[in-house]
Amino acid sequence: MSQQRAARFRTLAVEAVRDAVRRRIVAVIAGVSILSLMLVDRCTSFGLGTLVVGERVEEAFNVAGWTSTVTFVMLGLWSIVLAGVLASEHLAHALADGSASLCLARPVGRGMFALARLAGALAVAIVTGAVLLGATAFFVHTRHDLALGPAALAGLACTLGALTVGALAMTTSLYIPRIASVLLVFAGVATITLTNTVSLFGGELTGVFAVVDRYGPPLCTALVLALAPWIEPVSPGAAAGETALLLALWTLGSVLLLRLAFRRMELAG
Repeated sequence: MSQQRAARFRTLAVEAVRDAVRRRIVAVIAGVSILSLMLVDRCTSFGLGTLVVGERVEEAFNVAGWTSTVTFVMLGLWSIVLAGVLASEHLAHALADGSASLCLARPVGRGMFALARLAGALAVAIVTGAVLLGATAFFVHTRHDLALGPAALAGLACTLGALTVGALAMTTSLYIPRIASVLLVFAGVATITLTNTVSLFGGELTGVFAVVDRYGPPLCTALVLALAPWIEPVSPGAAAGETALLLALWTLGSVLLLRLAFRRMELAG
């Protein structure tokens, strides 16, 4: 029975990936990715020699570490936003055109169908992120001898962040229009990034921003702490384990929330 369920899921996931690839936004993503790779090439070439700041001289390794970290984090956050944007319509579109009802008329569970649609939306974002982050890791390793281990950990954090945002965006798309869901993705990731950045570098947060930083999905924090060996002034300490646990809980919770929301939703027809 488990093998049959796995086979059904693979079939649904492959079809969901095909649906995602056929969307016109994929061509835009390809173009932006090419431009991003050109930007990565330029950004990672910076840092040779020394940099004079006031009366201090910064070594090339330090400058390269900070430049590479900023580039990597920005590309990671872009991949997370992309996952949310793609997921914000992928399940709702299947409901609107009736393909969801046709699939669910067969022996396919609602939870399996929702997760397959999520996998299809995430496939494009994760492949795009893997290309961009992989190229960045290759450039900084070969040009500045920065370790690949932190890049691998940051890639894992990016994948979990994409899964979290994608699942939450897909859940909200069941209740609000697509444009509102997309705007919510941009606003949510931007707010989390701002609060995480302020907190990481010693700023004080109050009110709702403090709550978002403390209990929200640590999208930016997880990326920066994973890359901490590249930037010595940032020391993860015990915060790395707490951040990893919080991100894992958000990932699991968002997926379970999507399953629950879709199982409880009444389908027309």
